[in-house]
Amino acid sequence: MAIKDLLISLDSLTAPDAQLPYAVQVTEALGAHAIGVAHIPAGETEPREEVQRAMDRFASAGDRSGISRETRLAKCSAGKFAEQLSVQARHVDLTIIGQPSSEGANGKQQTALYEELLFHSGRPVLVVPWAGHPKPKPRTAIVAWDASSTAARALSDAMPILSLTEKVIVLVATDDRQSDLGTDPGTDIAHHLARHDLNVEVRRIPLDPETPTADLLLSQSADLGADLMVMGGYHHSRMREVLFGGVTRTVIKTMTVPVLMSH
Repeated sequence: MAIKDLLISLDSLTAPDAQLPYAVQVTEALGAHAIGVAHIPAGETEPREEVQRAMDRFASAGDRSGISRETRLAKCSAGKFAEQLSVQARHVDLTIIGQPSSEGANGKQQTALYEELLFHSGRPVLVVPWAGHPKPKPRTAIVAWDASSTAARALSDAMPILSLTEKVIVLVATDDRQSDLGTDPGTDIAHHLARHDLNVEVRRIPLDPETPTADLLLSQSADLGADLMVMGGYHHSRMREVLFGGVTRTVIKTMTVPVLMSH
């Protein structure tokens, strides 16, 4: 199914300048309608200065690209914004947010926003890194494939964006215990993607007990020159993710390319 509308969290896109143009360019590449959502604290009548700047940049970028767009204001306490954004996200095909900051209260608030969207919106989340200049039409996309339900969901949600790529690399980390991946890991899903007219390559990487899975994914992304990563979010129970840090949290913290996740 095509992506026809998407939500852009303006509050998490206040810096750097590369993030907001990327979100607008993705909207343009997909031929979609963009809804920019900004937060106004309860009891206030006007957006705060940094939010107004983000709204102005959204308007300017939208005017330059000619996309269909609108801006909405969520008037609520800071603690309720994530919940409100998640509800609005249920009414679109995709949400784009900035990579959570690694420090301070702002970083914790952004992480909470990301987790609320991933767990409770029922929609995919495209997270944009703070650094670099990501491409709205990725040339090479990596699909982290472990045959889990979350990976399958993320792959399905990413298909409209994957259709813009030149190559899709199915990355499979293998070990002797992964019988659910079959005798030829990655081949079945590669055939599925090829039937959608995608140029697909399977890359199998042996799991190294000394190398965390997240580090493996990120290093492969860099080595292969990927412009996008697609993966399921929080494959294990949420409690296990919290206790052990988790692949999801590590990737989001240290990502260098946009990552599309679904749960």
